[in-house]
Amino acid sequence: MRILIAALALGALAACDGSVETAREGETDAAAFGYIMEVRASSAEQTYLITTPDGRTVGARAADGASAMMNEARAQALAANPPPEGEELPEVMSLRLPGFSMSIAGHDNDGETENSRVNLSIGAGRETVVVRADEGGPGNADDRAYVRISGADENGVREFIEEQEELSPEVKAQLRAALGI
Repeated sequence: MRILIAALALGALAACDGSVETAREGETDAAAFGYIMEVRASSAEQTYLITTPDGRTVGARAADGASAMMNEARAQALAANPPPEGEELPEVMSLRLPGFSMSIAGHDNDGETENSRVNLSIGAGRETVVVRADEGGPGNADDRAYVRISGADENGVREFIEEQEELSPEVKAQLRAALGI
């Protein structure tokens, strides 16, 4: 799971060009700046959601070596509901700088982590990346990761789609076609 989280974070960072711009009043991230890409991952499956600047959402899922497109209504509904935050954990470390924040929270039991979470937010304005990794209890069954990239352009979306190893070439082509890119 840690490898998956690291790969998602690196892919998320690659989609950003470092530009900083602020939203105009009343605009959503997508309407103001471009595409929003989300990955919701667990040990069992990965869900990919891409919201266009006009508010349409397309999605795909991958599990057990197979991948498929989601219907647009399901993708739209899922994108409207953020993933659950889980239980509140005590913060053990945080670092906040302009355009960057990171916090680590968790419980420790005799030197062995029972439950931990990392929240990473990079960017401000036009392009932002948010990574939340939640390592549940012992084992990988309850581990989760959430990555959200906002403000990407069409090239960033194409690159994002191509980097998703869990999606088949056919599903990648269907995503690009559904987005018109």
